[in-house]
Amino acid sequence: MNLIPFSLEQKIHQVITQKISLEDFENWLYQNDELEALNPNLYLELISFDYSHESSFREFQLSFEKYVGFHKFEADLIKEYLYSIIDRENDYEHSIWKLYELYCTGYEFLQKLGLKYGLCLIDTSYPVELVKDSNDVIDMFYPDIISDAKNVLDWLEEGKIIFREEKSEQGGFKYDDLRTGEEKQQGKF
Repeated sequence: MNLIPFSLEQKIHQVITQKISLEDFENWLYQNDELEALNPNLYLELISFDYSHESSFREFQLSFEKYVGFHKFEADLIKEYLYSIIDRENDYEHSIWKLYELYCTGYEFLQKLGLKYGLCLIDTSYPVELVKDSNDVIDMFYPDIISDAKNVLDWLEEGKIIFREEKSEQGGFKYDDLRTGEEKQQGKF
């Protein structure tokens, strides 16, 4: 991976993860004069890129994902899911399910959220005759899920879970777990 300014790396990451559009990225790029001096070759490559074609998004991913250390943004992604669950906003049902999926990629600190809540959602998604509405199941999670999500949020914000660039065998990133024994127990199901 090549070294680039963090602000540029973050913006490229936001495009790849579809948090901002190619058009917004292009506008941001032309408003940041200092980028040219920091990495002239990459800047030239970025301003030469054709952002207007239908296939531009995929081409952007293929061309520029090598500049992004995705592990740097993993905690932010998980925090977004946690805030969604805590505030019951922004497709929080999907966020609950995603925490199960992330647990399965090797994030043991998500065990309680993944197994107690996320797996329950997966199990209730079928057969339909057993569960009238997944919202009935989700309603049963509250308020307990909020305190469990806040625990994980605290660990991430306090730097007790630090993601490394290296991938784990399960597909997630390896991480350093600096939680106390008591905190580790809080995260188990």
